Amino acid sequence: MSGHNIESHIKVYWNVFYALLAFTALTVGVTYIEFGSVFWNFFVGLAIASIKGYLVAAYFMHLNDESKTIYFILGISVIFLAVMMSIPMLWRSSAANNKENYIPYAIEDNHDIGGYVKDGKSKKGDY
Repeated sequence: MSGHNIESHIKVYWNVFYALLAFTALTVGVTYIEFGSVFWNFFVGLAIASIKGYLVAAYFMHLNDESKTIYFILGISVIFLAVMMSIPMLWRSSAANNKENYIPYAIEDNHDIGGYVKDGKSKKGDY
């Protein structure tokens, strides 16, 4: 292996390192910005994390030189991640639509005597 080839790889590694530092600073900076919804907060955070993950996987783990099978598996993983991230959002919308059918186990204690309240009657000390 020639010395020039190693120097070019080292230069790439340093450039990726500086990019990761910049994206880490961007991640910290984005935490001070209010995007208005939880969705956009997650979206921006995951987008930055995805870019950082790509840089690590592509250059430090040498996945840029791999076959098409790796990209197929990576694509399946991204689809699986999208499905798993959508489950809590669908669950929440389902709960909001069926709120009138929801019966809480414990209700608010209006008697100011503490303890758990079940079926509108205070059960102090009854766990």
